Amino acid sequence: MEALFYILKVMICSGVLLGYYYLSLKDKTFHHYNRFYLLFSILISLLLPLIRLEDFTIEVNQNIYMLIDTVQNFSPSENTNTHENLYYTFAFSVLGIISVYFLGKFIYGTFKIHELKTQFERENIEGINFYRTDLTDAPFSYFKNLFWKNSIILNSEIGKQILKHEMVHIEQKHTFDKIILEIITSVLWFNPFYHLIKREINLIHEYLADKKAVKQSDTRAFAQMLLASHFSGTELPATSPFLSSNLKKRLTMLQKSQTKFGYARRILALPVVFTVAFAYMVNAKNKEIAKTNLEIEKAVSQIKKDTIRPDSGEDIDDLLNEQLRKGDFYNEALKEDEERINKITQKISEKSEEIQKLVKSKKTKTPEFEAKENEIEALSRQIDEIVNSDKYKKNMKALEDHYNNAGKIIESPEFKMKIAEAEKKAKEAEAMVNSPEFKRKIEEAEKEAKKAEAMVNSPEFKRKIKRVEKAARKAEKEAEKIGEATQKELETFYKDAEKKRQDAVKKSAEDKQKLTKTIELSRREYAFDEKFPKSRDYEKKPLTETEKELLKKEAKKIQDLHQNTPNKNNFAIFRIDNSLNKIVDVHGAEVKAENNKKSPVGKTALFMISVDVPELYVNGKKVSREEFMAYQSDPKDINLPANIKVFKVDRVAGSNNRSYAKRMEIITY
Repeated sequence: MEALFYILKVMICSGVLLGYYYLSLKDKTFHHYNRFYLLFSILISLLLPLIRLEDFTIEVNQNIYMLIDTVQNFSPSENTNTHENLYYTFAFSVLGIISVYFLGKFIYGTFKIHELKTQFERENIEGINFYRTDLTDAPFSYFKNLFWKNSIILNSEIGKQILKHEMVHIEQKHTFDKIILEIITSVLWFNPFYHLIKREINLIHEYLADKKAVKQSDTRAFAQMLLASHFSGTELPATSPFLSSNLKKRLTMLQKSQTKFGYARRILALPVVFTVAFAYMVNAKNKEIAKTNLEIEKAVSQIKKDTIRPDSGEDIDDLLNEQLRKGDFYNEALKEDEERINKITQKISEKSEEIQKLVKSKKTKTPEFEAKENEIEALSRQIDEIVNSDKYKKNMKALEDHYNNAGKIIESPEFKMKIAEAEKKAKEAEAMVNSPEFKRKIEEAEKEAKKAEAMVNSPEFKRKIKRVEKAARKAEKEAEKIGEATQKELETFYKDAEKKRQDAVKKSAEDKQKLTKTIELSRREYAFDEKFPKSRDYEKKPLTETEKELLKKEAKKIQDLHQNTPNKNNFAIFRIDNSLNKIVDVHGAEVKAENNKKSPVGKTALFMISVDVPELYVNGKKVSREEFMAYQSDPKDINLPANIKVFKVDRVAGSNNRSYAKRMEIITY
C-alpha cells in the first residue's frame, strides 16, 4: 500500500508542477530556466512524497504506546488478508515487467547507436567525432558524436547552420537530459505527466539550438531552410535529430521577442506557494496532535499498571521495554519543569555576578545591593515552588519507580539467561560463517555467477540476440507494409465513393430533367390543359370513362419512369435499439467517436439508411445483400419490438468533411 500511495503522490506532484509550467512558463523565451525547471520538477516529484510531515510537527504523547498495548491485550487477533497482498504483488509484477521491456528497448537503442559508429568512417572536427552517413534520420548528435547526412553539403549555408544547431546540442549536453528522461519514462511509464515533460524538454532543446544557430544570422533564411528540409526517419533514443517535429512551434519561437522580466514574479510564486501550503499543513497537523495528546492524557490517567511481575509469563523484553518507555514518558514530562529551573538558575547566576561586583566595589549597603538580593530570593522561591509542586513530585516519583523496575528486570535471572542465550547464538552464527561448508556454498555461488556471465557473453547467446533483433525488424517492416496497404485501400475506397456520389448526382439531375420533359410532352400530346382546365367544375361536368382511362394511363407512365430511377432499392428501414457510428480518415486514424444513440424507453427506433456499401455483416459474419436486407422492417411495424440490438456503421472521411459508409453490421444479441 505504501508503494501505491507513493506512486499516486509522485503523479500528483508531477502534475501540479507541470500544470504550473503550462500556466506561467510555457512558450516563454527563457529556455535555460524552463529546461532546468522541468528537470528539477521530475527530481522534486520523486523526493517530495518521501518527506514525512511528522518530522516537522510536535511529538505525539509517548503514552500512546501504553494505550496500544492495553487495547491489543483485549483485542482478538485477526488473520491477514493474503488475497489482497497477492493482488498487489501481481499488479506490481505486471508494472515491473512492462518497465523492464521499455528499459530493454532503450538499451537496445543505445547499442544500435554504438553499432552505427562502427559502420561509418570517423573524422575529428574541433574535438567532435564526425560521421558521414546515408541514414534517413541524420543529421543527429549523441554526446560528442555527430552523424551527418551525405546529401547535405557541409560547406553550404544550410549545412553550416545545421552544423551550428547540432553543436549547441553537444555543447549544452542535451544527451544527458534525454538519457535521464528515457530511464524515468521507462521505469515510471504509467505516469503521463513524465511523458509530457519529456516532450516539452525535447522542444526546449530545439528552441535553445535554434536560437544560437540563428544568432547574428538571418532568421528568415533559417526558417526557409527548416521548411525546405524533410524528415522521414525513426528517431533513435537519447539522440538530438535536427529535423524533429514541431517545426511550426520552432518557427514561431524564432520570431518571438524576448520575454519581459515581469514573468520573474510568476517564477518566484511557486516556491512561495509551496512554503505557505507546507506551513499551513504543519500547523494543522500540530493542532490535531495537540488534541490527540490531550485525549491520550485523559485515557492514561484511568490506567494504573505500576507493578510488574517478571515471572507472570510475559516476555521479559516486553516488560523491560514497557518500563523504559514509561520512564522516558515521565522524563519528557519533567523536561518543561527542568527547562524553567535552568532558566531561573541562569538568572540567579547573573544576579550573583552583579552582587559580586557590588561587593568588590564595597556597595553592600546600597539600595541596589538589597534589590539584587531580593531578586535572587524571589527566583529561589520560584524554584522551590516548581520542585515542591504536586505535578513535579508525581512525575519524579513515577520516573524513579519505572527506572527502578527496569533495573530489577535487568538483574533478574530471566534477563541474564536471555543475554546468555543471545551471546551463544552470536557465537554459533560466527562459527557458521567461518565454517568450511558456508565458504564452500559461497564459492559455488560465485562459480554459478561466473557461468551465467560467460553464457551472456558467449557467441551463441549473442547470435540469439541478433536473431531476435532481426525478427523484430522484420516484424516492424511487415507492420509498416500492412499499414501502407490499409491506407491505400481507404484512399481508393474514398475516391471511388466520391466519384460514385458525383455520378449519382449528375444522373439524378438528368433523370429529373428527362421526367419533366416526358410529362410535358404527354400533356401536350393529350391536350391536358384543354381537356382538364383549372376552371372546370368536376361536380357539374364529371370525368368520362375515356378521360379516366387517359389519366390512369398517364399515371402508369409516370410511375414507370419513377421505377427506373437509380438507387431506389438502396434504402431500407430497420427496427433497432442502438446505433453506433465509427469514422476514420483515409490514414486510418479515428476522427470522431459518438456514443451509442439509444431509442426512447418503451419505444422502438426506426432507422432508415442506404445499404449501398461494399461490406455487410450480421453478428460478425460477412453476408450477401439479400441476407442483410432480410432484417429490414415495414414502417407499419413501429409498435413491434426491435429485432436489432445494435446497428454499426464504419465510415471513411475525407478532407472535404464528407464521409462514406464502408462497412455495416447488424448485431441481434
